[in-house]
Amino acid sequence: MSPTRQLGAIMFTDIMGFTAMMEANEQTANEWRTRLRQSLKTHVSFYNGRIIELNGDGALTFFQSAYEAVKAAIAIQLDMKKDSPVPLRAGIHAGEVVLEENSVYGSVVNVASRVESFAVPGSIFISEKVYDEVKNKPDIQTMPVGKFRFKNVEEPVEIFAIRNEGIAVPDKQKLTGKGVVVEKNKFLLPKAALFGIGATLLVTIAVYFLFIKPGDKKSTTVQSIAVLPFDNQDKDVQSDFFADGITEDINANLSRISSLTVISHTTMQAFKKTAKGIKEIGKELNVNSVLKGSLRRMGEKIRIYAELVDVSTQKSLWSETIEKDYSKIFDIQSEIAQQIAQKLAVKVSEAEKKRIEQKPTDNLQAYEFYLRGRDYYYRYKNEDNEKAIEYFKKAIALDNNYSLAWAGLGDAYSQKHSRYGAEAAWLDSSKIAGQRAILLDSNSSEAYKALSNAYYYAKEYDKGFPLLEKSVALNPNNAQAVGNLGTAYFLKAQLDEALRWEKKAAVINPKNSVPYMVIGWTYRILGDYTQAEQWLRKSLELRKFLDTYRELAYTFLLQQKTDSARKIVPLIIAIDSTNNRNYEVAGMISHMMSDTITAKRYFEKSVSLNQSISTDIEGYEAVSLGQLLLNEGNTIEADIHLTTALSAYKKAIEEGSQDDDHALFIAAIYSIKNDKQQALTWLKKAEEFKWMDYGFGELTPWYKNIRNEPAFRQLMSSLKQKAADMKRKAASL
Repeated sequence: MSPTRQLGAIMFTDIMGFTAMMEANEQTANEWRTRLRQSLKTHVSFYNGRIIELNGDGALTFFQSAYEAVKAAIAIQLDMKKDSPVPLRAGIHAGEVVLEENSVYGSVVNVASRVESFAVPGSIFISEKVYDEVKNKPDIQTMPVGKFRFKNVEEPVEIFAIRNEGIAVPDKQKLTGKGVVVEKNKFLLPKAALFGIGATLLVTIAVYFLFIKPGDKKSTTVQSIAVLPFDNQDKDVQSDFFADGITEDINANLSRISSLTVISHTTMQAFKKTAKGIKEIGKELNVNSVLKGSLRRMGEKIRIYAELVDVSTQKSLWSETIEKDYSKIFDIQSEIAQQIAQKLAVKVSEAEKKRIEQKPTDNLQAYEFYLRGRDYYYRYKNEDNEKAIEYFKKAIALDNNYSLAWAGLGDAYSQKHSRYGAEAAWLDSSKIAGQRAILLDSNSSEAYKALSNAYYYAKEYDKGFPLLEKSVALNPNNAQAVGNLGTAYFLKAQLDEALRWEKKAAVINPKNSVPYMVIGWTYRILGDYTQAEQWLRKSLELRKFLDTYRELAYTFLLQQKTDSARKIVPLIIAIDSTNNRNYEVAGMISHMMSDTITAKRYFEKSVSLNQSISTDIEGYEAVSLGQLLLNEGNTIEADIHLTTALSAYKKAIEEGSQDDDHALFIAAIYSIKNDKQQALTWLKKAEEFKWMDYGFGELTPWYKNIRNEPAFRQLMSSLKQKAADMKRKAASL
């Protein structure tokens, strides 16, 4: 069963005091467990639920509805009260989860577990979400227990207890669990002070109704919007790129408004020609409004219909059909964005208004070439990237001052190297294009993002970082720039900031797997393996990606889950059996599991597929293969691999690379050669380059010869402490 996202309810049940009973009376404990499992099997099935996990004294179950979960819980508790009572407790929370054949995950599971932790024997505790589903059901009675704050849950959760006949009702004052009670009426004022406040309040209310019209009051709700791909009503399907381009430009104009959260155009492409309704789309993307529309070109004119729909009510907030000369296309896009901002009552600064109204080019043919280039760029194939470069160049040929076309060209040049393996010299071309884009428009978020990409791919992080900050400042909804800024903080080892920005990227670009992967990777380095696994699995739902599988395998190995890590190796090869990087990662995971025969086979395959092995500074297969050959006594071949790799990595650092991997690889080579002093020196150098992945340091066989050195242990201890400090900071995110 492949992972699916579903709305439903999660119920945790467990027998309190089970471990103590096992020690005191094993027979009674086993009878309790047998009774619980029989009751679960009967009632979970009856109420359309599913048992996901059974452990010694409890269970995790999933239900299609909160009501059915509560009904099942009541039936099970009443079973447990018969004859000799079993001290069972239950907790239920509802929401969206990711469901697999033998597992379920998501924040709903976390909250359900914490709700259950406060329950007492014989009771059923439910969250406010579940309460909302059952409060009008005549066969279910409830009572409020209080509000609690849970770790990694932003808002306090109100808990209710089921008080049907036969179900235990708790003493609110004696509850304990995995959370902190949110105290009410903590700050009490004297009656005189309250009287003064009351008088002031009356005056304030009078002023409000005398001088402020209720209709003038703006909503304090954070406004969010998703722009569905506009329907192309032209008969020529070849012009779909134009409809997509216009939609993206409307989206881009809205995204320039800092007080508005805008879902990225990349994510919205997944909803092209969707059969889903507005309410379903809004709920999936967590937005409160959706813009939909259509367009048609009629000779020299263009007609655009746009409608803004409220997700909760599904009522139209605004709609308009605009028909103008095609030469006014940029005015139309600006007009739509500003009318939506006005309707949603969001503030638009003068600078933002100016950027929205700015015409990117006066040449409409250049604009269409740019749209075609962008369309090809987003297909993420080598041959399409070449076509993107061709069209961006055509746009520039017609308008040499077209900043966005220069930015697009810079992005395509960077991608030519980073994604498709062309020579690093293309990054120099990317830098030139990006610099030209900024020179032409110093307020273009896309221009700064394009130039920063070139510097980051060239490992010149210090030059790229301020450009990313500027890009995000100019457009806080530029999904790629926001995600890249998170990655930039990751490379600076500011992992709490990395989480903050990557989580924002996941909000505005929820269909992109990369933010989820980086978040999972970050939690893995911080030592929070539960969170790491959840985020990495979410990323894999969206895209099967090498780096994500690698990090999930490392997460398993750091928890001694060797079998789980081993299962990932064939999945990595299956992604792309022609890519040397896949064999390299599969080899490292195998090597970490001490399967040297398999590891050697994968490293040899990686080396054979790597046509630039002698100058490759990105990979490490030569290092690992050299180590295995040296262990076998093949010193000559081992030395060739290690010496060649050492020269390439040192050259990269001499040329200005700030990538911690290069220092890390050099330390590995010296460790393998048993030059302990040099190995430790280069590990310290890696730390200076912001390396702090102590988990990898402890897993990899590279550092076997220095693992017991005091300096190595001290470094690992120092990195662990840094990670622990950042983990505490990140706990509030």
